[in-house]
Amino acid sequence: MTPPRLALEHVTYHYPATGAPALADVSLELHGGEVVGVIGTVGAGASTLLLVAAGLAPRVLGGTLSGAVHCDGRSAILLPTPWTQVSGMAFTVWHEVAFGPANLGWPHERISISVDRALTRVDVAQLRDRDPATLSGGELQRVILAGILAMEPELLLLDEPTAELDPAGARLVWDLARALAREGTAVLVATSDLDALPDAADRVVWLAGGRVRAAGPARAVLADAALWSDDGPGSTSIAGAWQLAGLPAPLPLTVADVLARVP
Repeated sequence: MTPPRLALEHVTYHYPATGAPALADVSLELHGGEVVGVIGTVGAGASTLLLVAAGLAPRVLGGTLSGAVHCDGRSAILLPTPWTQVSGMAFTVWHEVAFGPANLGWPHERISISVDRALTRVDVAQLRDRDPATLSGGELQRVILAGILAMEPELLLLDEPTAELDPAGARLVWDLARALAREGTAVLVATSDLDALPDAADRVVWLAGGRVRAAGPARAVLADAALWSDDGPGSTSIAGAWQLAGLPAPLPLTVADVLARVP
């Protein structure tokens, strides 16, 4: 197996002026070609894990970190609040998406090709001449994602990437994550969109109280009845309905799983 794009070794992180760690003894490897979902309740540490992986914690946010974080290749992070990632220096969507590649010092021809391709991949090419300040939340989310893709990261970190999107936009993002993985990108996604994970993710990491409660193949983790405990995020809508009805294990995760069990 090729070396991991991302490796966390016994990572513990405290935000400034806090007693309890936001992450505690977390170890994780992520390889090119994988989509790994990170799940948990609010405050479980999923967003913090991505900030640590991106090098923003503690370098930008402060706090203290122990353990080791190794990143191989260019990484980029999409935050759940797209308006905080707008450069503020571009008056068209095209130039906003070009901002990152330009700061990498790429020649104009490469920037142009990469920006056009990224706009097409997130289905916002029709917005290329719009002012970013006039976009809706969902449109801006796609534009910021395009700007990240235009930098051609080998490690893509996505924090609630579908939060501002309608169902069609969310489906596009999950399909894109799979397509990027097929091209060799490593994708780490913190998400509460659990219905998407059985088909979109190769593996799932469940965090609870900043610690890894379970990790493994996506379907195995999501079918674990322990996800419905007090510190668990639950599982898919289908699994929840099955559980509520008191039907026998194993929990089906999708409509297709239910239909496969119908005589």
